[in-house]
Amino acid sequence: MLHFILIRCLLFILSPLGSLVSVVTQFYQQLKHLAEQSNHRQLCCIQGTLQWCFEQASAIIEFENNDYKWCGESPTSVEACHYLSLLGQDVHLLFMNMHQQFDANMFAAAEGAVCGGSVIVLLLPEQNTANDNFSLYMQKQLITHQIPILNDTQQPSLRDKQLASPTSHQYLYIEEQQQAIKQIINTVKGHRRRPLVLTANRGRGKSASLGIAAATLINQGLTKIIICAPSKQATITIYKHAKLILMDEENLQRLIFIPPDALNNEQPECDLLIIDEAAAIPLKLLISFTKRYSRIVFATTQFGYEGSGRGFALRFQQQLNNIAPEWRPFQLTHPIRWAQNDPVETFTLSSLCLIEQSTQTAINDNDLKPTISIIEQTALLENPELLNQLFSLLVNAHYQTKPSDLASLLNDQNLTIIAMQQDQEIIAVSLINHEGRFDQTISEQIYQGKRRPNGHLIAQSLTFHSGFKNAATHSFARIQRIAVQPMLQRKQLGSKLLQWIINWAATQQFDHLSASFAASGHLLQFWLRHQLQVVRIGIRKDKSSGQHSFMVNLPLSPQGKELHHQIQTDFHKQVKVQVSRQLRQLDSSLIITLWPNIAFEPLKASTQQALSGYVNANRSYDNVEYLLIELLYSSSLASLNNQQQRCLIEKVIQNHSWQEIIQEHHFTGQKQAQAFIKKCIDDLLTQQIREHTT
Repeated sequence: MLHFILIRCLLFILSPLGSLVSVVTQFYQQLKHLAEQSNHRQLCCIQGTLQWCFEQASAIIEFENNDYKWCGESPTSVEACHYLSLLGQDVHLLFMNMHQQFDANMFAAAEGAVCGGSVIVLLLPEQNTANDNFSLYMQKQLITHQIPILNDTQQPSLRDKQLASPTSHQYLYIEEQQQAIKQIINTVKGHRRRPLVLTANRGRGKSASLGIAAATLINQGLTKIIICAPSKQATITIYKHAKLILMDEENLQRLIFIPPDALNNEQPECDLLIIDEAAAIPLKLLISFTKRYSRIVFATTQFGYEGSGRGFALRFQQQLNNIAPEWRPFQLTHPIRWAQNDPVETFTLSSLCLIEQSTQTAINDNDLKPTISIIEQTALLENPELLNQLFSLLVNAHYQTKPSDLASLLNDQNLTIIAMQQDQEIIAVSLINHEGRFDQTISEQIYQGKRRPNGHLIAQSLTFHSGFKNAATHSFARIQRIAVQPMLQRKQLGSKLLQWIINWAATQQFDHLSASFAASGHLLQFWLRHQLQVVRIGIRKDKSSGQHSFMVNLPLSPQGKELHHQIQTDFHKQVKVQVSRQLRQLDSSLIITLWPNIAFEPLKASTQQALSGYVNANRSYDNVEYLLIELLYSSSLASLNNQQQRCLIEKVIQNHSWQEIIQEHHFTGQKQAQAFIKKCIDDLLTQQIREHTT
């Protein structure tokens, strides 16, 4: 038997161009036949000049004479669409132009919309541009996965095993989907406070299951089901399948879409809350919804266009164990949109490093003798197993990791990769961005808001937002990510890695080591423990995390220390104003953590005397509020318990209303809340007197 079967032209050859057109249509037809036989998708790769690729693609369009979608730059006769517009659609022929660069986000999102029995046509350049390691990597992956490629110098070929008929009938796993639908319905019919967490890879019928279950419940009499997702577009498939099942189409209005922020602010009543693509919604909101709603379904794609559901699962399920210990997991494992062992899915998950690596086994502390070193991008390109291992750890550590982050990992020339390894296995990793080092002219333009250089987050923000004209001329080593294998956390590995990075950054003569992160108590304490200090708090919440961003900095050079001192002095003045205005909804526990760094003013004796009239007499809170602010900024809060600290910060410093204080701390009314605040102030004054007399 021949190892290769060449695709031969069956049409009459009228000209050299006609010959090539015949080859490409035969190439496509052969792949289409394979796809239809097995209910798989097939990749059809066309490589050459852009014009030549357009001609081949046009020939396929003319030959197919059917609906198709095109993503990326297109010929003038073809209308292109954004890849996110394909969500919820059934695509049977898809073209993706990868000539400018191999767009990992586009490929990962768009391929999931293509049905079994269909073909995806990739247009590839003759040569990759300089320093485009990712495109080179993807070209190697196409070869590794034996994806046939048509170019203008040779005819494509398919291997025997690609041409062989399927060895067994391809079953659609409807039973598993029916089980998912039953689980969703049981969320309403069964006991309260038992949320369902539904996870699946693309094409498993997750959104269809949600739509069918919602419609079934409405048919049974439910009057209001809320669908919450990052965007309404993400719910198209849910509504499409619900509409097919509803006995009365007018009842579709009972299925109401509400975006996450609106749901959090309005907190409307409902019979069932369904949260789709939960991995893309801030964890803080998900926790709030879990506490607020007794019947709730969380659904997320494990490897989706919005980020990694795997990283989401690690964090959110830990929280669920505390607030809803009887939560139920259900995973859809078998594909519905295409058959098992789909070659496109295999290529996507493998090439984009989305196949979960085996979890690091527990290591005794005595056996932990890790080494730390820099990993070059060329080493990752030459060793796909090492790349997969490293990226898998990043995916586990951060639920917003996207396919494009893999491209940055291989391509970004201003990135240093530092890994901690034990027995040649990566157990921790950090990504360091090189920022700043602009000349005075560019720094001035950043300061004036005329330029925003991409990839220089800290240098740009301290120059423009904080208003330090020369900040962008300094060099910053920004820690973009720092991640430790989940089973090896709480063993000081992150601290050891950070200390290595501090020493490395100093030897590399950076002026600063810095980081920006979504605010959380344990992260803030981690950075402060290692002497990085807060220099800026973002006044708007980050869309992906739902939290304010904190910037921390450790100066390393003499000029860095001078600038850092100026920035911190300014920040301390600024934050005292912002906490009662732009940051009045900032988690008070974060302000408590920061308090030793921002409370340092001495208390006047007259203030102390005046406040005794509030504590021991009947002076109202409103009449002494300005004195209470002065007292707090001169006091350590360490002697108070957590509720006392939070109440004082929220009421006195953040200017929360009495109603907000009553709701947050479960007081019976304003009288009890005021009495509690007065007792806190009494305790603080007693502490002040004790300190002054010892």
